Amino acid sequence: MDFIISWMGSVTGFFQAAWDFMDSGIYTFSKDLLVILTKALIYSFLQFKILMIDVAYEVVQELLKESGVTELVKSAWASIPGNIQSMLAFFKIPQGLTLIFSAIPTRWAMKFVPGAS
Repeated sequence: MDFIISWMGSVTGFFQAAWDFMDSGIYTFSKDLLVILTKALIYSFLQFKILMIDVAYEVVQELLKESGVTELVKSAWASIPGNIQSMLAFFKIPQGLTLIFSAIPTRWAMKFVPGAS
């Protein structure tokens, strides 16, 4: 008799769990699934943006080398007197100019890379 009572308790527990899942579990499952999908889409979007920025940067660097702008900037820097060069280097002006002269054309080049702007 105890076997039948425990079996009926198991069956009742099973149907109660199924009812609870149908009642509120589907909402929780759907919400958790959408959260995971949204996180995956955001991660993929950011990875794609990083890849496209890298592509645009490489394009700009090749264009600057091919057009001779880099050599022109290097020769202009060499024409500055040494004491002024050292003062500018102390304040990290060359690194700042390099950053600016790379960022602006890269942003412009991103307009031509599909999905990067």
